[in-house]
Amino acid sequence: MNRTLLLVALFLVLGGTAWYALSKKKNQTGTHVSWDMDFAVKNPEKIGKIFLADREGHTVTLEQKGKRWIYNGNYPARPSAVEMLLETISRVNVLNIPPHGAVPGMVKELAAIGIKVEIYDREGKSIKTYYVGGITNDERGTVLLMDGAEQPYVTHLPGFIGQIRMHFLMGDDDWRDKAIFREKPEEIQSVSVEYPQRKSESFKLEKTGEAAYEVKPFFGTTTEMNTPRRKGVAEAYLVQFESLVAESFETENLLRDSVKALVPFVILTMKKTDGAEKKIRFWPVEVKMSRTGASFVERYFTDVNNEDFMLTQDRVFGCLFRGYGFFFEGIPEKKRLRN
Repeated sequence: MNRTLLLVALFLVLGGTAWYALSKKKNQTGTHVSWDMDFAVKNPEKIGKIFLADREGHTVTLEQKGKRWIYNGNYPARPSAVEMLLETISRVNVLNIPPHGAVPGMVKELAAIGIKVEIYDREGKSIKTYYVGGITNDERGTVLLMDGAEQPYVTHLPGFIGQIRMHFLMGDDDWRDKAIFREKPEEIQSVSVEYPQRKSESFKLEKTGEAAYEVKPFFGTTTEMNTPRRKGVAEAYLVQFESLVAESFETENLLRDSVKALVPFVILTMKKTDGAEKKIRFWPVEVKMSRTGASFVERYFTDVNNEDFMLTQDRVFGCLFRGYGFFFEGIPEKKRLRN
């Protein structure tokens, strides 16, 4: 009898211990988790490089250089995309442990559509490596598998409703910064604005000294203004170049070549004091009618250095489309503004 009671007690103790251990793992969140559940990098400021690769051969390398993140070694990365990725990497947490019967399907899906994520510190030392799989049926969880582990987990971003797979974007246009200009005004040497069909409105603004600027006609056939320049207008114009962002890349647009063969509405060339130069061409693509019957341009196809083809909005870039007379006193307000 005593032996039976002893065996029952031992069974209860062992069973209770196993239940407690399993229950604890299933409910693990925060800092005390097993190595294969510990996906979050708690100190994202230490991250210096992130490498992503999918099963189709697409790769993404994001490296921090100074205060900027660079995409694939050549292009400034889109700040909002990098910020979202870093937030995801630093806060991703296990939502639940999938049932045993669901694991083979998750592993199979990881093999088919998984995104490999490698995270390194600023010295190039590996911090974590894991795989991002598919999403749950309710689209609130995303499957992650730690490199070297066999157990996948359903994860989420606390406070965020939705799947996090989309934060590990793979397309070039998803990661590249859409900013055409992010310039410090004091680092701009000159800006020329050429209107091929309105030559008299074309001009060149050039830095001649510390906070000193000169505005002249772009074409030699245009008569120079003999009235005083409006104070502070040249400086205010250059401030516009601090942040001008396109709406989207149009890399695959079928109209790209035919549009670039047309005479542009305006050609804008910006040169910096270090010799760097950007030449931007704009073609109206979306013209609308106001309530008064007047037409106005809402969007432009835009070519950047004969490399990138983009879509820009007039409400963002229209501040650059000024005429020569805009910078001088005694010119009627209607003549100062672009038409």
